[in-house]
Amino acid sequence: MKKNIIALSILGLIATSCSNSGNFAITNEGVGPLTKTTKVSELKTTFVNDSLVDANGSTELKAPVQYITVFEKGGKKLLELEPTTGDSDATINYIRLYDERYTTDGGVTVKSTFKDILDGHKIKRIENLISTIVVLIEDSDVYFTIDKKHLPSELMFDTTTKVELTQIPDDAPIKYIQISW
Repeated sequence: MKKNIIALSILGLIATSCSNSGNFAITNEGVGPLTKTTKVSELKTTFVNDSLVDANGSTELKAPVQYITVFEKGGKKLLELEPTTGDSDATINYIRLYDERYTTDGGVTVKSTFKDILDGHKIKRIENLISTIVVLIEDSDVYFTIDKKHLPSELMFDTTTKVELTQIPDDAPIKYIQISW
């Protein structure tokens, strides 16, 4: 009897931890509980235990909505969402992640480094912007932003040079993880 209780307890812990990690998974189909078809009008039920605030600081999410920030009840910023249009029937067009629990299938989080991106994903291309580089990965809508202050000095103010994988230090931290649908 004691062994059965222990076995059931272990199975319960495994099931709980698996379902919790799914709440923060970044996949081709979605991000945590969000999917490509999630409407702005569904966000309050999708994030029932969290707080939603629009660009004006309102929790009502009345149209037009420019962007929505999702906070845990304790105040920790989880993510920022941008709708396709300003009305409540709009779906989510863009997501920026702030919480390190959100994890790609390659194991990358906002606390990861460029080496983690290389180890977990195949790089499609690198965009050279004014103060950052954007690392796009194969077969995914996810991309990673790295601040140029972590790159060699000759690349910091240059937007025309093609940035090569070998020019990015392994320990360069991720500034943002973003998803664009």
